[in-house]
Amino acid sequence: MRAKRKHLIVKANPEQKESHEIQMPDGSTISIYLGRKFGENNREVYPNVCEIISVGDEVTGVSVGDKIILHHNIITNEATHIKKEDGYVYMGIPADGLVYAKIQEDGTLIPLFRNLIGERIVKEKVSQFEYEDKTEQHKFKVLAVPEDYSDALAGDTILAYKYSDYEMVYHHNNKECRAIRIAADDILGIFN
Repeated sequence: MRAKRKHLIVKANPEQKESHEIQMPDGSTISIYLGRKFGENNREVYPNVCEIISVGDEVTGVSVGDKIILHHNIITNEATHIKKEDGYVYMGIPADGLVYAKIQEDGTLIPLFRNLIGERIVKEKVSQFEYEDKTEQHKFKVLAVPEDYSDALAGDTILAYKYSDYEMVYHHNNKECRAIRIAADDILGIFN
């Protein structure tokens, strides 16, 4: 199976959002059910974590075997499914903005295809009576940018559309990780 020009073929566990496998110290594996958390952050989502099986000739920045993060609904699109085998779904997907990032060995992310990784900026407290931190709705500090992106750099403070951020929760090496994805097209400006 080979991906066409600007596409990827990936392998994903369709049950990954409902359960998680944990590697035990003795080498055995256990599965646990992931309960849904509903709280004040309704923008928190569980994206799909997939392994790349084939890379199209015109795709750069990823290789066979890389783990990547995709939009949370892409695995449900049966039109992309190539086959189901041994509990996995193999899919052909375009290498575009719905592929958010590559997961490094330490669990951190390298953003891909005009997606940036950022963090929320906490507002300064103006009174000693404020008891909780509040975040700026539109401002983010950029933590990482794709290789081929130069409009903003890591460390920059950017202004983006309200609610355009996408807070991702994913599991890597038995640990829950979090990152905020901001699409380059949603950036309104960069602060000096």
